[in-house]
Amino acid sequence: MPVLVLWGLTASSKEELFARVHEELWRRGQVHPSYLAGVQERERQYPTGLDFGEFAVALPHVDFEHVIRPALVVALLSQPLPFQAMDDPTRQHLCQLAIFPVLTSGDTQLAFLQAVTCALQQPGFYARLISLQTPQEIAACLQSMLLLSSQED
Repeated sequence: MPVLVLWGLTASSKEELFARVHEELWRRGQVHPSYLAGVQERERQYPTGLDFGEFAVALPHVDFEHVIRPALVVALLSQPLPFQAMDDPTRQHLCQLAIFPVLTSGDTQLAFLQAVTCALQQPGFYARLISLQTPQEIAACLQSMLLLSSQED
């Protein structure tokens, strides 16, 4: 699965972040034009901010009918953005890292979200991920994380 890395991304809002991700995915032929509206609507209905104690991560995703070909987008923002908490939409988490699974099946999406959550709970994983410098290192780190979590099932 291709990994699109957007490191040091500047976005002043979730909407701007979603638009930038959509633009990159659309340019690569990964998503339908409906992706942007789909990710915005899904985020409104089902917030994706996850608190891991020392950090928070957003996992914005869409229903698979908006996706042409699977991909994974990893965005490290230059400044954190507020995302509503997944478990309590009345709270917000400041997220500097947003991981977008762009997948073509609901089963795959659930497994992916579980794998990412599991990896982020591992001591040091988040710090190691955000310290990486090249798209290749980041992609390799994420792919090894997904491989390891799939072996745990």
